[in-house]
Amino acid sequence: MHGNNMGEVIDTFITKVATDFKSPHTNITGVFITDNNGLILASQNVKNDCSGAIALLADLASNLLERPAIVCLENGDHKIIIREAGKAVFSIYTEATRR
Repeated sequence: MHGNNMGEVIDTFITKVATDFKSPHTNITGVFITDNNGLILASQNVKNDCSGAIALLADLASNLLERPAIVCLENGDHKIIIREAGKAVFSIYTEATRR
C-alpha cells in the first residue's frame, strides 16, 4: 500500500471523511469503523463502545433488504449513519447545528 500501514490508511480515511463531508447545518462529530463481527478497527471522537450493536444493525438491515443497506438512527439533533461495505462497517456520527 505505497509504504503505509493499515492504521495510517484508516486514519487518513477518517480524516478525509470528517473534513470532506459538507452539509448545511450538520457537523460530523465522530467516525467509527468495525469489522462485520463488531471488532473495532478505528474510532475518532466516539466515546461509547457500541461496536457489536452497530455491526449487528448493519447485518440485520442487509439481511432484511437482501443487499447492503444504510441504517440511520436519529435522536433530536444527533444522527448515526451506518453502512456495511464488504468486511467493514462504517458509522458516521453527526450533529445538527443551529441556523
